[in-house]
Parts: sequence; C-alpha cells; structure tokens
Amino acid sequence: MVEEKNQDARYLLAALIEIYRGNSVFLPDFDPQMENILLRDVFSSAISFAQFDESRFTLSDEINKSANEGVTVKEQVELARIQTPDVLNAKMIAAAHVLKLLDNQQFMLS
Repeated sequence: MVEEKNQDARYLLAALIEIYRGNSVFLPDFDPQMENILLRDVFSSAISFAQFDESRFTLSDEINKSANEGVTVKEQVELARIQTPDVLNAKMIAAAHVLKLLDNQQFMLS
C-alpha cells in the first residue's frame, strides 16, 4: 500500500509560521512538489519583507536551492535555529501573506 503524502497547503504554511516563531510543530510527510513550490513562494515573498541586504541574499540563495535541489519544511526547522531574526521574521510574514492569499482563493501555485 502506497502512503499518500499530505497535500494540505494551509497546514504547511501555518506550520512554517510556528517554526519561524521558534515553536515545535508536528510535521507529516508533505507532498514534495507542493512543499517545494510553497516554500519557494514563501522565500520569494520574504525578500520584500527583509530589512537587510544580507537577509535578501540569504533568501535568494534559498530560492536557488529550491529551484535546483528542492527544499523541505524539515530543513526549515534546522535553519530556523541558525538564521537571523530578520530572515525569520521576513519568512514568517511571507508565509502568513501566502496563507492569506490562499484563503482568499487568489493564490495559484507557481
């Protein structure tokens, strides 16, 4: 029996918000394609919320990694421990922004 991967985009985005706030969250195995697309959308949105050039460079690197190698929410848990408050804040705001767009039915996956 093949186990289906979680495709709940709202849960993934809400989990990201909590992760960036420093909280622990239960993480199911998400659909890898959905996960990578949503994370790339969050990183892309986060660039406009970052205050410092260094943070924007960090986010740009994450966008490139997601495009070339793929990224996961579980990797974000590890990065949240070492990234600067500006990067985490930008990602948190971006995840909330993408979630709001998704809830307004105006969101289309890249």
